[in-house]
Amino acid sequence: MFLQYASFIQELTHTHVKEELSDLQVGQLCQFGDLLLDWNQRVNLTRITDPHEVILKHFIDSMVLSKFISGGSFADLGTGAGFPGVPLKILRPELDIVLMDSLKKRLDFLDVVIKTLSLKGVKTVHARAEDFGRDIHYRGQFDTVSARAMARLPVLLEYTLPVLKINGLFLALKGSQVDDELLESQKALNLLGGKVERIEHYNLGEGAEHRAVVLISKTKETPSQYPRQAGTPSKVPIG
Repeated sequence: MFLQYASFIQELTHTHVKEELSDLQVGQLCQFGDLLLDWNQRVNLTRITDPHEVILKHFIDSMVLSKFISGGSFADLGTGAGFPGVPLKILRPELDIVLMDSLKKRLDFLDVVIKTLSLKGVKTVHARAEDFGRDIHYRGQFDTVSARAMARLPVLLEYTLPVLKINGLFLALKGSQVDDELLESQKALNLLGGKVERIEHYNLGEGAEHRAVVLISKTKETPSQYPRQAGTPSKVPIG
């Protein structure tokens, strides 16, 4: 189905991401879209099912992060159906990407996507964000981390900053409430070792909500007691 939208994918990528996709990359995105809608009939992956909206609100909204990525290792926390991680892997095949989620059915889908699209240097990890952040294999290991539609910013900071390297970058995808969330996050930033570098605002056009990317660098080691045990960050956010 998605192959008939190949030119639309190219056009939007050129307009919003400032990149030209190869035929292979367009084909991989089309395969991904077809798998997403097929699996979505059995597993709740996305409420967005119109191909135009999938392309704009999932593919393009993920790939706009490409220009902010620092280094070669990237973790996508709470990846869900693979956003932003899979489109970023297609766009930037040189990246080593970890797709983490707490729901095994989503990861089963993503394992099929990885195999079908012949993606290398990308793996899925089944974990709660709190446990992922305490795992010695992942703590302090990533150059860039992102999380999309997962939680409010104070909670996200406790999930993401522990797995970043010093000077690593957390890309927080936010909407119109970004200023309020930043105000809520001052204590968490100071405590966990984060610093807001800047906020990039963008608009993907008619029908897409206002978006912002908050670029947060890790300036010092996160204290070892963070993240707290599973469930605590969301119930009792730092603040």
